[in-house]
Amino acid sequence: MKNIMRKPLQLTLILAFAFLVQSATAQKDWRWDGHGVGFSAPANMRITQNTDSEFAAEGSDLILSIYVEQDGEVTKETLADALLVAAKEFEYDEISDADELQIDDFEGYYVEGTKDGVGAFIITLLDKKSSTNLVVVIAFTTDGARDKAIDIADSFYAFD
Repeated sequence: MKNIMRKPLQLTLILAFAFLVQSATAQKDWRWDGHGVGFSAPANMRITQNTDSEFAAEGSDLILSIYVEQDGEVTKETLADALLVAAKEFEYDEISDADELQIDDFEGYYVEGTKDGVGAFIITLLDKKSSTNLVVVIAFTTDGARDKAIDIADSFYAFD
C-alpha cells in the first residue's frame, strides 16, 4: 500500500519541480514602444525604470538597462568609439571578450567583462532603418544568468 501511495506523491513532486523550472526560465517578449524596440527576456524580471530615455528591469541574478539616443550623433562609423566610451565609464576590472554584432535590424558591438566580481555586457546597437541608437548594459552574477544575458542580447529587434 505504501508503494502505491508513494508513486502519485513522487509524480506530483516531479511535476511541481518541472513547473517551477519552466516558470523560472520562461521567456517573455518585452517591448519598449516609445522607441520601437523589442527583445526577449525572462518573464520573472520586473521593470524598475521605463522613461523616454531609459528602460530597466531586474531579476534575482540579472539586471538589464537600455539607454536610447535618437539625435543621430552616433553613426555606423562612430559606433565602436561609443562602446569604448561606455566601457571606460564602467571601469571593468577585466575585459574577456569584444566583437562586432549583427542582430536582426541592428548592427553594433559588444564588450564583456567583470567589475567587482560581477559580469556584464555592454552593447551598442544602431538600428539600420532609423536613427535609434541603443546602449544596453546587462549585468549578471551566475553562469546561468550569463546565458540568459546572451539570449537577451541576441533577441533585440526593431518594429514600426
